Amino acid sequence: MKPERWKQIEQLYDAALERNADRRASFLDQACEGDEELRREVASLLASDEQAGSFLAAPATEVMARSVAAEGASSLIGRLIGAYQVQSLLGAGGMGEVYLARDIRLGRKVAIKVLTAFIAQDVDRLRRFEREARAISALNHPNILTVYDIGAYEGLPYIVAELLEGQELRAQLPPTAEAGALPLRMALGYAQQVAHGLAAAHEKGVVHRDLKPENLFVLADGRVKILDFGLAKLKPHGEAGLDSQAAAQNQLTDPGAVMGTVGYMAPEQVRGHETDHRADIFAFGVILYEMFSGRRPFVGESPIEVMNAILKEEPPELGEANVKISPQLEKIVRRCLEKRPERRFQSTSDLCFALEALSMPSGSALTTTTNALEATKRGRRRELGAWIAAGVFAARRNSRRTGVGLLTSRMNRAAMKSTCSRSPRTASWEPTRNASQRVAAANHASGATGGNCFTSPPTGR
Repeated sequence: MKPERWKQIEQLYDAALERNADRRASFLDQACEGDEELRREVASLLASDEQAGSFLAAPATEVMARSVAAEGASSLIGRLIGAYQVQSLLGAGGMGEVYLARDIRLGRKVAIKVLTAFIAQDVDRLRRFEREARAISALNHPNILTVYDIGAYEGLPYIVAELLEGQELRAQLPPTAEAGALPLRMALGYAQQVAHGLAAAHEKGVVHRDLKPENLFVLADGRVKILDFGLAKLKPHGEAGLDSQAAAQNQLTDPGAVMGTVGYMAPEQVRGHETDHRADIFAFGVILYEMFSGRRPFVGESPIEVMNAILKEEPPELGEANVKISPQLEKIVRRCLEKRPERRFQSTSDLCFALEALSMPSGSALTTTTNALEATKRGRRRELGAWIAAGVFAARRNSRRTGVGLLTSRMNRAAMKSTCSRSPRTASWEPTRNASQRVAAANHASGATGGNCFTSPPTGR
């Protein structure tokens, strides 16, 4: 298909999206009059858009790239790309083709994502592809897709990653799945894994910016992997392990550009403002709401209405759709969905801690609390025992001092009596003195020294 034909399809596709669904058919009849093939192509794109729900409509050039990938898929099958023998086509999307291949060195199966020739000519998409490779290669976490290698084959960039067997989270959620909310334990397990993966990315300075169920892959054993860092925002600082080239890679959008998927964008993304890791936390909150309730928190008949709901409306209570939702879980989801970034969780690590606290069995929590109380009581008993021992010791010491004082006092009184009986002169002037002087005189007369506080000699008149 020629580029001029693709351009024509894209223009009609965009024009049809601006109209209500019940008016699109008549619009296509008029716009594609006499060209059934053109009408069929545009109608196919519109049908794909309706299946995607309220998501931001992908550019028609991306959808057309899928057709190009399908037409040229057989060209790489059987070839050797580096050390990887291509075996079959797994799928094709707006960013290229994904193949099943075998690593001839290690004998393991891998997935190879190759940019199509059409996309490789688009500078923005080429940079997005390079950004994804750079972002994922900087991360190493069980809940993030593992990248083995990157390179280029005949001028086409490719990424070699682990081969995942399972399904996207979207397959377990409405409208794809018939059931509503996921089982509470399962949803909480998924949430904890995604939160840990996000925390690892944020610690490396990588913000996903396009988190949604389509980019979360559930393996057959229940593990969850975060995919598609094509819109990732990289922070080129030393701790993140990213070089200065990431700064240039990061400047892919003009100020005010809307990046992400409608329905999962944070309010600051909708407005085209600067974003950070808290935008991922908002998107994560939307996914939480969807898993626990079976419905989306922000809905509308068009992308514009959905974005308006994100900016102005509050989602219904989770308890209305799922009576099993606890107030603590409701509070976590609500905090993730705060309109203002500063009112959300300020780090994904804090969010992980909050989710893990929910999954703690009540018995374990009770046991932990009881043990803590018992330890506190034991500590208080030991402390009280120490105080009692100290009091007994002090009492004994004081009793010794008191005994000495009483003995001395008795000696003083005896000395005073003896002095008065032997000396009439002393008896004549002694009563005229004050009490302290009389005691001092008694001490002096008896020759008492030390051992008490009455040691000063009497002063003469």
